[in-house]
Amino acid sequence: MRLPKLPHIRTKKWRLLRQALRRQVFKAFQPANQCVVRRHTQSGFYAQPAKHSVLFLHNSYYHFYYLAQALRRRGWDALLVCTENPDSSDSLFYHGEDLNLYHPDPVQFGLNLAYLTQLATERYGWVHFANDVNGMRQEPFQAQPPAEFITWKNAGVRLAYTITGCNSGITQTALAHWSRQGLGFSVCDKCKWQNRPDVCHDDRSRHWKQLMETYADIIFAEGLPALDLHQCGHSVREPVTMVLDPVLWRPNLPIPPEFTEAKQPDELLIYHGMGNYQLRTREDGVNIKGTPHIVRAVEQLQAEGYPVRFIFRSHMWNKHVRYIQAQADVIVDQLNLGRYGATAREGMMLGKPVICCINPYEANPKDILHSLTEAPLVHATEETIYAVLKALLDDPAQRRALGEAGRHYALKWHSADSGAMRYEALLNQVASGQALQHPPTWEYTEPTIRTATLAQTV
Repeated sequence: MRLPKLPHIRTKKWRLLRQALRRQVFKAFQPANQCVVRRHTQSGFYAQPAKHSVLFLHNSYYHFYYLAQALRRRGWDALLVCTENPDSSDSLFYHGEDLNLYHPDPVQFGLNLAYLTQLATERYGWVHFANDVNGMRQEPFQAQPPAEFITWKNAGVRLAYTITGCNSGITQTALAHWSRQGLGFSVCDKCKWQNRPDVCHDDRSRHWKQLMETYADIIFAEGLPALDLHQCGHSVREPVTMVLDPVLWRPNLPIPPEFTEAKQPDELLIYHGMGNYQLRTREDGVNIKGTPHIVRAVEQLQAEGYPVRFIFRSHMWNKHVRYIQAQADVIVDQLNLGRYGATAREGMMLGKPVICCINPYEANPKDILHSLTEAPLVHATEETIYAVLKALLDDPAQRRALGEAGRHYALKWHSADSGAMRYEALLNQVASGQALQHPPTWEYTEPTIRTATLAQTV
């Protein structure tokens, strides 16, 4: 089915909106190496068909923000557009965007989205979205495909998708079985959303899987196991798009006075954090990260005389969280899920030893991830966290070695420039009709940090 073309709106309000949005985009983003081949379009932008181009839709935490910057350094026309209310609770996870089209007036917001659809159709070769939501709007996913997906595909725009979480195209049944096979328990039994079909249900995951198999030209699974959607040929399971700025997160990060933790000379700090902690924790205190077991382990160590203190953060702007993490001696990500998340990525990039529950199990051994095999993470579960934490606190040499290995690993797999290099190679494979294959080798280096750069990032 082909949808009719978006009508050219000629009202004065539309013209003023188009001019205002053009000014916002050009102010936020002046692409380098402008292409000579140009075509004037209804959106008011010049199309650049000979240039690598991608419009990132939604934030994916801060990952798209830094990936877009790295792609622009490689000569791409890359723009991050958000349609979410800047005052939403999720804004704590974001570091910025190039353009925000949210408007409290639903009519004006609808015009903004119509403009975005047209802009993406005319200027960009790729639209890359995150969040398992209904297209451009931050609304709950519906079984029917968003109209803009059909419009973009009909116009020849390719779609890329980065997963949101463990139920992104994976049924609860499949994930629970995988967890039992590798860990001996079901991670779903620890999750608040286990019995919330509006959030996590097999039918919902199957619908999303079908939608992505139909419309996404490439899927970035970011380390998820080879289950359901991520068994298809256009799912890249090694981490690519969940990237960080290695200067923003770096060892020996200067700490502003307002974020300094008062610390005794021999005191050891254990950091653990969880975004939306209250929302994601059950009434009995159980959550998917195993927070109560980490607290009990620290309390037991304190009772034994260890000079250890637990630091927990939630509902804090992520750009400030790194200052707390940078003062920790050990970081604990989670004890149930089986794959590492943002806290582990940030901790490794900061050069900190990280404890995390890792389940490398795959039904087919060929699907075991190179990134997971290389990850210098210390495995622990709710049952073993006390012993693992105690052994790590007793061995400062191991903590230093793990921190150095973690920094090296994060530069390789999660630095923005490393991700951009592999991202470009993979999208080129799609464009040329090749079978997807993660690059076997790529360049990554410790960034050179200049005084001017420090002033901007501290």
